[in-house]
Amino acid sequence: MSEEELSGKDENSEFKKRAVAAIKSLENVSKDDVRVAVVGTVIDVDEKNFVFTIDDSKKKMGIILIDEQLIHRVKIGKILRVIGLVIAGESGIELKGEIVQDFTGLNVEYYNKYLELSKA
Repeated sequence: MSEEELSGKDENSEFKKRAVAAIKSLENVSKDDVRVAVVGTVIDVDEKNFVFTIDDSKKKMGIILIDEQLIHRVKIGKILRVIGLVIAGESGIELKGEIVQDFTGLNVEYYNKYLELSKA
């Protein structure tokens, strides 16, 4: 394998940098955001369509998974962090979930306080 193949680029391409995920509460995600990291409790799961809903006690948001393998990590009642791209659709803002992390055990009260303080 050549050095170009190993590096992931060839003579005609450049690496594309991903936008950094902004850490936000669900209520502060806007259509102007590109990539965000949000935390919420799973309240609904549709395994057939790879979609689920999270709730952070202030707002609910739909998550559409791009990797069908991720849906197996999603269970009702789990606290998850989802990193993904913001999609503004007819039904409001949703996320195209790229990464799903189990945050069960997170002290939600402290996390919400952190989000509040980090806005200032």
